[in-house]
Amino acid sequence: KNTHDIVTVADLESEKIIINAIKNAFPNHSILSEEKGEENNNSEYLWIIDPLDGTINFSRHIDEFCISIAVEFRWELILGLIYEPLKNNLYLAEKNKGAFLNDDRIHVSGENRVINSILATDNSSHIETREKNYTILSHICSNVRHVRILGSGALHLAKIASGNIDSYYKTKFNYWDYAAGTLLIEEAWWLVTDFDGNKINKTSIDIIASNSLLHTEITELVKRNKKRIKDLKMENG
Repeated sequence: KNTHDIVTVADLESEKIIINAIKNAFPNHSILSEEKGEENNNSEYLWIIDPLDGTINFSRHIDEFCISIAVEFRWELILGLIYEPLKNNLYLAEKNKGAFLNDDRIHVSGENRVINSILATDNSSHIETREKNYTILSHICSNVRHVRILGSGALHLAKIASGNIDSYYKTKFNYWDYAAGTLLIEEAWWLVTDFDGNKINKTSIDIIASNSLLHTEITELVKRNKKRIKDLKMENG
C-alpha cells in the first residue's frame, strides 16, 4: 500500500472468501472491508471485515495475526468474531450474550492499579501516527508494569477481553481493525471509547480500551501527554 505497509495474496483471497459467503447468505446486507472498501446497499445491517489483521506479521512468519469480522444492526454492534487460524482460537461475542474463546466464557482482568497493569499500543504504517503513538508511550510507560506491541490491533482487543492485557490505546485507527474487538471487550465487561469517552464507531479518530477500574486514569494519562506533545509542536513552530 505504501513504503511501510503491504497487501498479500492472503489478504485478497481471505476477503474474497468472506465476502462471497456473506453475499450468498445475506445478499442485501452492506459491507465495509479493508481492501475492497464500502459497499452500501442501504441495509440496516453492516458487515465490517478485516480479512487479515497483522499482515506484516503473516508475511514474516510471525504468528500474531487474525481475521476480524463484526456486524452492526442499525449502527449498533451486535456480533464480533476474531479468529487466529494457526492456533485455532475463535473469539466470539454476541450482543448481551457474553464473550467466549472457543467454548469457554472469557472475562477481563480485575486489575485496579495502573502501576500493576500491562498496557498495549500499536505500530502504524503512517509515520506521523507512529511517532505520536510512541511519543505518548515514552511519557507514560513508567506508569505501568509493562508494554506490549503485537502488530495486530484486533488481537490486542481479544487479549484484553480474555484478561491477558489490561489497557490499549492508539491515536489513529481503522474501524475494521477494532469493531469486532470492541464488542468482545464490552461483552467481557470492559470499556472501549475514544479519548473523549464516546462510544467507538467508524468515524472515531482514536481509541482507548480498558476496564472500568483503570479507564479514567489511563485515559487521563494518554490525553494529558497527547496535549503536551501538541503544545510542544506548536511552540517549536
